[in-house]
Amino acid sequence: MPSILQLRTLLSAACLAMLSSGATQAALVDLDNQTLGNITGQAGISIRADVQAQIGQVSWIDDGGSLSLRNVRIDNGCVNAGDCPNGSGGFFAYGPAQLGLSLSLPAFGVHINVPTLKVDVITGSNGQQQLQFTLPDLTGINEQLMAGGIPAQRIRVRVAGDMYVGDSRLGSLVIRDITSLRGNIRVWGH
Repeated sequence: MPSILQLRTLLSAACLAMLSSGATQAALVDLDNQTLGNITGQAGISIRADVQAQIGQVSWIDDGGSLSLRNVRIDNGCVNAGDCPNGSGGFFAYGPAQLGLSLSLPAFGVHINVPTLKVDVITGSNGQQQLQFTLPDLTGINEQLMAGGIPAQRIRVRVAGDMYVGDSRLGSLVIRDITSLRGNIRVWGH
């Protein structure tokens, strides 16, 4: 019976032989702009952002005066029980703002997964390539859902903070729940 040392040596030799075989060899090659420009593949990317953050202060200071937002919180706004009904008799738990939309209602044949942002390279009307950022079309989705008798969905988000001018507190600012959103942003050189 082989010893553990002999088994380890045999296993090491087998791994070394597999790694040195031709099928496992690869090399990194420099690509010039022309070669890189000829590479094609995925048409774009989708980005999903789930955000929960606490920011101490965001300030604007000009000529000695200041305006600030302090104790900023970004989350889904479901702080208290009952804040965020889920439509099924329950409630969403407190957590990150899910800046996209995921909805599954198998009984209605509805399965939606909309990213926060889609990024594509497109050709503009002038023939120039442009970078296009597409926001989720929550408005169109909600119009279709409501036409089918399904309640409108929302991107549950809360941005909250305390507003100050200098050291004087003005009050609180709260931005909540997005129910209507659509749009594109295009970027190109000039």
